[in-house]
Amino acid sequence: MPANKRRLRSTFRLPALAMALALLPLAGCETMPKSMADITSIVKDGKPPASPVGNLAPPVPRTWPNEAQDVLNQRARGFGLVNAPDVQRYLNGLYARIKKQAGVPDWPGSVHIVANEALHAYATGAGHIYVSLPWLESVESEDEMVALLSHEFGHIYLHYHQLEGAVEDANTAAGVVTLTVAIAKKTGQATGWTQVDSLATAYMLGRGLATTIYGRTQESAADNFGLNLSVKLGYSYEHGMKAFLERIATWEDRNEERDKARQEQLLKALRQQSMDKAMQASARQPANQLGQALGQASGEISGGLGAALQQLSFEINKASDKIKSNHPETTARIDALALAVDPFPELQTGAEPIVRPLKTALQDKRTAAILKNYSLAFKAINAPNDPGALDKARSAVTAPTATHAVPLFALYTVTNVQPGAAGRRVDPGLILEANFKSEPDRAWKTYEERSTRLKEGNQTAAAKKVLESGLAYFQNAEDVWPYAVKFYGETQGWDEAKRVAATCSKNFRRVSTQCMQAAASPAELAEAERKSKVKAEQIVDKIMKKR
Repeated sequence: MPANKRRLRSTFRLPALAMALALLPLAGCETMPKSMADITSIVKDGKPPASPVGNLAPPVPRTWPNEAQDVLNQRARGFGLVNAPDVQRYLNGLYARIKKQAGVPDWPGSVHIVANEALHAYATGAGHIYVSLPWLESVESEDEMVALLSHEFGHIYLHYHQLEGAVEDANTAAGVVTLTVAIAKKTGQATGWTQVDSLATAYMLGRGLATTIYGRTQESAADNFGLNLSVKLGYSYEHGMKAFLERIATWEDRNEERDKARQEQLLKALRQQSMDKAMQASARQPANQLGQALGQASGEISGGLGAALQQLSFEINKASDKIKSNHPETTARIDALALAVDPFPELQTGAEPIVRPLKTALQDKRTAAILKNYSLAFKAINAPNDPGALDKARSAVTAPTATHAVPLFALYTVTNVQPGAAGRRVDPGLILEANFKSEPDRAWKTYEERSTRLKEGNQTAAAKKVLESGLAYFQNAEDVWPYAVKFYGETQGWDEAKRVAATCSKNFRRVSTQCMQAAASPAELAEAERKSKVKAEQIVDKIMKKR
């Protein structure tokens, strides 16, 4: 078995707990394979990748998923997308040139901006490319931006999204990740965990897994594809593909320690919460040595299990060499690209980067205001207790981002944390409702947060109204349904939750396990906990007998 296939198969077992979170679905795509065995290796007969200036192989036929549905799916995740029409028009102009150079000018898809402060980009089988905000703030030339878009388009052209169809059955993943992230959020005040940390963790798990699944061979092939197109379009290798990969390596290096600290916080929170819960339960039992030992053992077992599941998810990053300080994955891609261009001295000349068009696009008045306001918003979300957080959040919700999810969430968060500083007492949740009124800016996150807080405040009718208005818009986005199932269970009974969960499972296979788990009543959860306690008692008995 070739080394690259052996690597794919061995790591495929590992991400079973985070697969659904990490990759974007292509439900209904007729060309999707059903297993890893159906995926064609990019390297055939041991031959190296094609020349970076050679002719492209013709693309394979495929069935395109619905473009609008794909965009809706992204808007239902995290803080959704950034509505920045001016810079998107510029990026789509570059994307049109890339598709034309590849000989497929009529292919679907466009460029969208992800409301995320992590440096990442990805492409979907619908032909869309999603680029996070930091790319706009960090790229130094149009050469580099074209390299980024060309690389991501390479995944589409080379049809690497076949891999997405191979993981449809791994639908326990998001449930585990959602559980652990939820615990971290609840213990955030004690651990320093923020909302942005939760979203960044989800991203890191997903990106680490995607890189592992694609493997170095596929990523390098997409790099070669991107180089091929970018140099044919007149852009520099030095300031384009090389700079693009070096920026990724630099960003990974800067964030390595934060990622490790975030992991440690989450594992500690998981263990401590389980220990506290078990010890509280044992305190209600007769005060004897066995009862105390049982409570501690139960907590250790429960906390250890949750921590083990989360640790397994984080192992994905280790498997893809994302946490090691020397970044072998990215540096290997840089080295592979250097070898590819070595026989072509003309590609290594010191051509000047193309800067003016990019700067002009980013310095556009509306675009510059959007980037500034998002930067202020993320700073406020990350440090809502800071004295200047309220001023930052208030500035962030000025035009043109007055109805965007991230700035509104920043003001909402700071107002909750510093109620006195906000002045007159009002319901902070009303801040989020501005996002509901703007169709281009809507994000599911605001509906979920608002309905949750209303429900917790016993305003069930108002909470249901918010939820159902959100579902009216996002009903075809699978990621919204596990929350909706649980909401209906808590407000309309668990039989209704199970009915909704059955519909969810029928329509959205990838999240079917999450939906069924969300439909479990407190009594059913208590029974599951009772069984866990019985198992813990059995383990303690065995330990005691050995002494």
